[in-house]
Amino acid sequence: MRNKFVFLLIVLQLWDFAMPSPTVDDPLQLVESNRTVVNVDVECKYRTNFPIQIGKKFYHVETELEVSWYQAAHNCRKLGGHLLNIESSTEMDLILSAIPSSRYWISGNCLAEYREWISIATGETVPYLRWQEGEPNNLFGEEFCVEIKRTLLNDDDCRLSLNYICEAKTL
Repeated sequence: MRNKFVFLLIVLQLWDFAMPSPTVDDPLQLVESNRTVVNVDVECKYRTNFPIQIGKKFYHVETELEVSWYQAAHNCRKLGGHLLNIESSTEMDLILSAIPSSRYWISGNCLAEYREWISIATGETVPYLRWQEGEPNNLFGEEFCVEIKRTLLNDDDCRLSLNYICEAKTL
């Protein structure tokens, strides 16, 4: 039964990843806000759902809505991106400096293979992990998704309701 469940999760994850990003015909549907730009040479002033820019990535930090990891991944796809995939220590430090201290879902998970941390954004091994001491610990055998917890990473139950961070890359 567990193998069927894992297979179903893999199929759902791949299906979500393969779905085309939604397009918006009406620019009024997009959110206009001040953009936080870090380490960018060109001034960018676009209407977007991703108001924070660091390098060639744009970020949406959801601080009001708390949802499961699965719903967070779906919500990011609806915005035209995916859950945050941290690629380096520098990127993690810059993200942490731009967000309120809290708990946020990011793309990492080990739903397909036990303790093999895969990014839903790329389908590959998560490129950068800075775990809290003693983590990942799979407490109670149900912690398969990655969250930023204050300043470090933690594995937690994917059904837990947390805020989340989405990202999108420039074309």
